Amino acid sequence: MLRADEELTRSVEKEMAMEEKRYARYLRGRKTALLTCSLETNTTLSPMYFTHCTPGKKMEDELAATTGASLQVFSFKIAEIKAGLQWPLYVYGVVAARDKVDYNRNLLFNRTRDDAQLVTLDDPFLRLIGPARGILPDPDFEVELRVKGRTKYRDRALINDRHPYIGSFHYDGLYTVPFWNCLCRCELSTELLGKSVQATILGVRIVKGTFRYGGRVAFSSPSHQVAIVDSQGAIQEVIDPMSTMVVLLDSHYCHGGEMPMSSDDYLDLTRRVVSVELRESHFLYPEKLEETFKVVIQVYSKCGDITAQGHVKAVKLTPKLSNISQTVCYLGDSVVEIIVAWSVHVEEKVFL
Repeated sequence: MLRADEELTRSVEKEMAMEEKRYARYLRGRKTALLTCSLETNTTLSPMYFTHCTPGKKMEDELAATTGASLQVFSFKIAEIKAGLQWPLYVYGVVAARDKVDYNRNLLFNRTRDDAQLVTLDDPFLRLIGPARGILPDPDFEVELRVKGRTKYRDRALINDRHPYIGSFHYDGLYTVPFWNCLCRCELSTELLGKSVQATILGVRIVKGTFRYGGRVAFSSPSHQVAIVDSQGAIQEVIDPMSTMVVLLDSHYCHGGEMPMSSDDYLDLTRRVVSVELRESHFLYPEKLEETFKVVIQVYSKCGDITAQGHVKAVKLTPKLSNISQTVCYLGDSVVEIIVAWSVHVEEKVFL
């Protein structure tokens, strides 16, 4: 008679084999539809395609421009592990989106075995690197993740799955795209923006001062701000919840805990492209837009926490359909310059 753990192992192996077959069938169907490229082809369409267009000028004939809906991706979390898996995990593989623009992979996470990420119970989030351009409805999300073992022979599949995102059902706030199997449960946190453009953060440069103990740079939308009130109902503080921030760079996850920086003091951001909602500031003046682009810069103290008041600052910008914006953020004695390129989305790429 098989022991309980042996029965569990066989059951897991059987279910994972079935999952891999299902995913392989999906890939074969996707490959058949992709007549011009392979499954591994990544999108090369620039998020700044219309940045330098003259306002009012007709866009290129072969590419349709849109300020319609797009998808914001906040995080990917390994929320639970099962069937004998134990924390921590060394995870590698791919998380990607495919949309109607070109049907190529828009990478959100991409690591090889040699660069596997340490994922712990206390910090179960993957370090996202994308998207490379705005994601349009309704994409397929593909997840191919493996767990690194002591040897390559002992590596094992964690999850192979895809999830179609039906955006028309999720216009009401945040939405979690679920992935699960017998080994784990994962959550992709997203938000569908009804009218938007894409912003590419071209540069975050330290003009004056230093981030001696590191820091964090993140994008946030003012619409997600939360007010903290006292017992009398008076507002004490307005904060940006981490769950609704797109982390562009966090030195906690960089080598030595230092901010990666070029010789000319530009920070090496992990993510650069975000979708920004277009909101009219007044119904009588629809051409005037709200400042819905917000960059939050936080400086860490020696112990790794956010430092005192004056070292957490935010700057806001009004989104544009094209062109480039430049602004400055003051953090105590430090000065940080931020440069952003704006572009409407490419709605569909026509293959000639």
